[in-house]
Amino acid sequence: MKFLTAIILVFIFYGCQPVKNNALPEKFNAAKIKNLVTQAIDSSLTANYELSYLVDLEANAYKYNSIVVDSILADKDTFYFVILENENPLYNRFAVYSSDLSPLLKDKSLNGNISYKTLRTAGKDFIEIDDSYLAKDTLLLNRISLYSIDSTGVVLAFRTHIKFSETDNNFFQDLTEISDTLIKTNIRSSKKSEINGKTDNFIFDSSTGNYSSSQNLFDQFIKKEIKNFDHLPVKDQIADTLKTAR
Repeated sequence: MKFLTAIILVFIFYGCQPVKNNALPEKFNAAKIKNLVTQAIDSSLTANYELSYLVDLEANAYKYNSIVVDSILADKDTFYFVILENENPLYNRFAVYSSDLSPLLKDKSLNGNISYKTLRTAGKDFIEIDDSYLAKDTLLLNRISLYSIDSTGVVLAFRTHIKFSETDNNFFQDLTEISDTLIKTNIRSSKKSEINGKTDNFIFDSSTGNYSSSQNLFDQFIKKEIKNFDHLPVKDQIADTLKTAR
């Protein structure tokens, strides 16, 4: 009887132990993520939840011009990013995920048509986004955003316009140097102008991970030109063209 009691006690002791879950987090790839994005656009709430609500349901009233899923290797880790270009730029999206689909960044502030590339410079890995769009139906703008990515996360490190076209002049801001402490730019125009030949310096702030300029010459010049441009727009306008990632 004592032997039977001991067996029962042993069974109870081991049988009540919590079962440890040693399963590793699911690893994703570009094809799996592309499939989830497609499902989310087709109104799958489950897929959209897995993507941390990347897609706005209101966007279904509009067509997506392009859906991009790609990856970048940084600090020996693979990161995946999604770019959604919608015919209504309010629903453009850029998002970055870790390999287990943990959300690292979602940017809702991209305008117009979007292109991208990945690059490594100054010992840092970046995703560069170029968005081009019209202001007041006529003025063409190109803007770049550099997202720095490493094992600590993703940061919108740098954003500025690089091209501005009016009816009788074209203005450019060229990045002439990128280092771990500084981004230098040179401003030029196709015809004589007040800003032609000027330079700007964007200093890196290690506390924020951002490159910024105290003058921001080109963007300030563009704001002034758009404000003074006498034209009543017909198309919907995005009021703030200098939003930050969020």
